[in-house]
Amino acid sequence: MLTPKEKQNIQLVWDGMDAILESKNEQTVEASFAEDFIQHNPWAKDGIAHIKEMLQFEFGYKPIRWVADGDLMAYHGYYTAPNPLGEHPLLCVDVWRVENGKIQEHWDALAPMPNDQLQKAIAGAGNGETTNNVETRAANKATVKRFLDHVLNRGRLEEIKTLVSENYVYHHETEGELIGQNVLENHILSQPGGKMPHDNKMLIASGDLVMTQGHFFGTIEDESQERVSFDWFRLDENHKIVEHWSVSQPIAPQAEVANEHPHF
Repeated sequence: MLTPKEKQNIQLVWDGMDAILESKNEQTVEASFAEDFIQHNPWAKDGIAHIKEMLQFEFGYKPIRWVADGDLMAYHGYYTAPNPLGEHPLLCVDVWRVENGKIQEHWDALAPMPNDQLQKAIAGAGNGETTNNVETRAANKATVKRFLDHVLNRGRLEEIKTLVSENYVYHHETEGELIGQNVLENHILSQPGGKMPHDNKMLIASGDLVMTQGHFFGTIEDESQERVSFDWFRLDENHKIVEHWSVSQPIAPQAEVANEHPHF
């Protein structure tokens, strides 16, 4: 179950985001965000002053699923259009770290998508407040960590049967629901060397969901494949992965970033 502190952190994020995009309340922004707020969005600046500039934005946000784990809270959803990146809604994952009762740090990934693609990418179940216990949360994390380390990084496809449900569903933005363990096998086999090398930066969980942030590396032949990816996994009662969503964004060139610590 969520701790009282985790529930407070969830409400703090909702209050802060509502203040920026709905009520346009500068006082609530000041009450929600730390003065020395740290920003990992490559195009945004550190500090609460930049947050206040966002009060002029005219788009909204729609969280679909979320997790809260210790001082971290994350949601998966979308931002409406038009927005600063164009005329399409933005599929998003946002992660927030709370310290001393204020939102201190933020990571995200954004992907512009037409409405029909967006709805396919966010469909499905999963809830960060589904009742479970400390042991269940730890077991779900262990499954996902082994999946990342062994299946993706090492290409050990034989472990898919142990870690992934036969009813596995991947929510693809153009193809919709891709069903079955063979979806994963075929995707990994199509990658160079039959692996997906990456560095996992974050792994948090609550309810039946686990969210990860990974730095996926480009190849020698194609460095443009380097990206940050937030993956969401829903696990069943047997701690197997049964549902999967992903939001990826190319790593921004250093010449284009607005802060000293973009993405990670």
